[in-house]
Amino acid sequence: MKASLCIEMVFTDLPFLERIRQAAALGYDAVEFWNWDNKDLPAIQRTAQEAGIEVLTFQSNRGGTLINPAQRDQVLAGVRESLAQAQALGVRNLFLLTDELGEDRSVRYRFPELSAEVRRQSVLEGLCALAPLAAQAGVTLHLEPLNTLVDHGGYWLDHSAPGFALIREVNSPHLRLLYDIYHMQVMEGNLIQTMLDHLDLIGHIHVADVPGRHEPGSGEIHYPGIFAALRAAGYDRFIGMEFAPRGDHRRAAGEALALVKS
Repeated sequence: MKASLCIEMVFTDLPFLERIRQAAALGYDAVEFWNWDNKDLPAIQRTAQEAGIEVLTFQSNRGGTLINPAQRDQVLAGVRESLAQAQALGVRNLFLLTDELGEDRSVRYRFPELSAEVRRQSVLEGLCALAPLAAQAGVTLHLEPLNTLVDHGGYWLDHSAPGFALIREVNSPHLRLLYDIYHMQVMEGNLIQTMLDHLDLIGHIHVADVPGRHEPGSGEIHYPGIFAALRAAGYDRFIGMEFAPRGDHRRAAGEALALVKS
């Protein structure tokens, strides 16, 4: 398995480009981040190349929500921009949210007038429109369920099962699920069996512990068992470390990497 470090949450006391160098020095295979429009992408690309580390993924959403068909054009336009940036950087994966998040990370627009059926159909139609754009760009979009109990109130896709169902319906190799172990432990549990049953639909995995969204080993999730099960099942894609260290960032990132690589 390969390991990526989310440099939005780790080494936050350092300048952004230095975080890339620190991840590379620890032995990570890749780095990832969230929004791209507030960053110097050419400098990120140059720094990653000099450090010998891959830029794995960043967020494709630029605004709007998939749950409202009236905002689909806005969503598509934003993802098109992100796909162009991904192509320029040689990034082959982008993550995708169903809703637009506000500054506090809760959902910005909730549209209570829309029925459950309208919301789901709108998401499905939006994904069907996005998949060919991703294919044309040579990029895979990773649809991410988030928890609504602690971090992202109002988010539409808050369990993995409806996400897997949508991906099967769209039926494109350029759409996969981003399975975030932290979010799904908060919402549903049964982590190992769920991942093993759907490995063909999972494109990327995120890691943090519960409670607190801190480093693996800080909470209730038994990560050695999870990683052993994934290795035994032949999972050879990325494990993304997306946690907020409780103490020393270098130690937390190094120990998390050792769990993946051991």
